[in-house]
Amino acid sequence: MADINDNISIYENSGDSQEVIRSISSISSEPSITPRNNSLLGVFYGIGMNVNNMIGAGIVSTPGTVWNAVKSPGIVLSLWLIGGIISMAGSLTYVELGAIHKISGGETKYLQTAYPNPKLLMSYLFSFMFVLVIKPGLLCAILQIGAQYFWYTITGETYIQTYVRESNKTLSDDDIPELHSIGWNLPFSPFWLVTFLAILLLFVITVYHMLSNKWAAIINQGLAIIKLTTYSIIAIAGFYGLCKNKEISSDNWKTQLNGNTDIAEYSSTILLIMFTYNGWNNLNYSLDEFRNPEKKLILSNSISVAIVTVMYFLVNVAFISVVPKEKLASKDKIDNHETIAAEFFNQLFGNQFTRIFTFLVLLSIMGTAAVEVWSGSRVIVAAANSDFFPKYSQKLKNWNERFNTPINALLAQFVWCSFLMIFVGGSFSISNFKLFSNLASYSYWIFYLATGIGLLLIRRRSENNEKKFFKVPLPVVGIFILGGVLILTFSFIVDDALQLSPIFLSYGFLFIALISWYFFYYWWDTKKKQRESAIMGIAANQ
Repeated sequence: MADINDNISIYENSGDSQEVIRSISSISSEPSITPRNNSLLGVFYGIGMNVNNMIGAGIVSTPGTVWNAVKSPGIVLSLWLIGGIISMAGSLTYVELGAIHKISGGETKYLQTAYPNPKLLMSYLFSFMFVLVIKPGLLCAILQIGAQYFWYTITGETYIQTYVRESNKTLSDDDIPELHSIGWNLPFSPFWLVTFLAILLLFVITVYHMLSNKWAAIINQGLAIIKLTTYSIIAIAGFYGLCKNKEISSDNWKTQLNGNTDIAEYSSTILLIMFTYNGWNNLNYSLDEFRNPEKKLILSNSISVAIVTVMYFLVNVAFISVVPKEKLASKDKIDNHETIAAEFFNQLFGNQFTRIFTFLVLLSIMGTAAVEVWSGSRVIVAAANSDFFPKYSQKLKNWNERFNTPINALLAQFVWCSFLMIFVGGSFSISNFKLFSNLASYSYWIFYLATGIGLLLIRRRSENNEKKFFKVPLPVVGIFILGGVLILTFSFIVDDALQLSPIFLSYGFLFIALISWYFFYYWWDTKKKQRESAIMGIAANQ
């Protein structure tokens, strides 16, 4: 089986006699359409692309959960800043890796260089996890939040509030179904309705990506504009709320939420915050598209992470300043905080206008999901070109001639993500958003840590320690590696074993990846070479 790192170039006629090259890196979040005249991308485009990829569903879902977990507004802001610092350290670390390799491919290339033995093991494991776990997990988490805001737009209440109303319970009761039951034991409404709303959103996004690349790009750009506008409104409206409701704002900032906080609560917030910052490494997947990538990457990466950190800080300030803390202070694990933006708008503009804003949030989240759908399908195509899917690779790598889109890859992605949301999401009693976001984040950080350590190994093996354009300071690499160690270890500190479900799922898939590497790559490749040697030997004897 070929290494799926290899880039694929698809040549097509653009309609104006100019040939276009579509370069697809196997793990690229942003496959490119690059004119032959080599007019490549610059710093400002890189900043915009990174910011658009990083700012997604997490910032309108995780702040309420983090605030409810750690109670103190000051600690909340500190944790978000720490997340920004770790992301900045990782981003700068990846700048050096990009400067060393100067090609697209991201972690698959870096792990291949850092860990050449056993043969391509680390890069294969990452490729497997990225295609089947990380990308789909991110998409499922995003869609789950989108479905929750869709539900609020339709009904005017969160789906947890629907449980409470239909069960004739209060948020302080202990026997709300969400606390004790897996999805299969819950009533169809609203748990399964929300799940199928998420699948419906995925279906809509998948269909328009199947029908036209051009219109998909136009729609996605429009959704990106709506997203940045909506989140800017939240940040600005927070200062309006700070002045309008001084009593609530003052009380929120001076006193923390009721309840005790232990180390397990801090642990539960780590992966959620890092999920929200995910995307700081996207440009490393597209280095072939940038002019002087080693020079542009340091500016694009660092500036974009700084912008996102400031935006997240301001949005959290807005939520804390406007949302009454009583709305967040609920029973331990009721995830009534994943739609905090709805309560934020309700406090500022009333219930009548809140649904308009939650609809805008829904469109913003769909924009984020659309990016994942678009790039995820290209990842599948690239993997299929490297025969990553035995027996099915030929069909998955084909582009439809009529629509010029990877219909089979898009359809496979839809089926796999739907399977995950129904059968995996319905089998655990923690919220689907936490399940899939933590699964994707934890799996990603396994390889982030391996890549950070890999940079040190590459440095150590460099001949004569040749001069590099950029060498990230060792303390910065240390912050990134230490952050990875803490994230992966602290995630095991929980007050309920069920919270470990995403971690065990991650290691389960990793074990399957290891078995797959041995049988479909190492063992099969060895057998293939033995047969070829035997055939050559027979031919030589004749």
